[in-house]
Amino acid sequence: MGRILQTSSLIGQFAWPSSGLYAASKGTVELISEALAHELAPTGVKVTIIEPGTYATEFSTSLQVIAPNDVYLPTVGQFLTDFAALPPQAFGDPDTVADAVMAVTELDEPPLRLAVCADAVEHIRASLRSRLAELDRWESFPRVPVGERA
Repeated sequence: MGRILQTSSLIGQFAWPSSGLYAASKGTVELISEALAHELAPTGVKVTIIEPGTYATEFSTSLQVIAPNDVYLPTVGQFLTDFAALPPQAFGDPDTVADAVMAVTELDEPPLRLAVCADAVEHIRASLRSRLAELDRWESFPRVPVGERA
């Protein structure tokens, strides 16, 4: 039996304006890890994807942001303005991620995904609800059977 822990992000489950490339990389970690969990299940190896929320780390302070042009001001520009205005208490303590990693390694049946920090749980839950609502809304969209396509 063994363990594999992969570090993703809350952004591995959805994307914010300005996060496209980062979200794509974390989404890749999510799906590779999910496939790996299925592939390794018969061996007893457990895979857990750690999905941290927003934390006070050097990551956000080391970013070099290019000011968006007029087209992106209402989306990317507004997001960056709102994010920069968050108070320090909006960011979690990075030690909680380390604590979560240590705790999950002790579990006999660890979760496939572990959202760490209240904002991660909140944002991932909202994203999943939105995706389910969209699926429900469009599940009866007209479909053409494969054999009847032109």
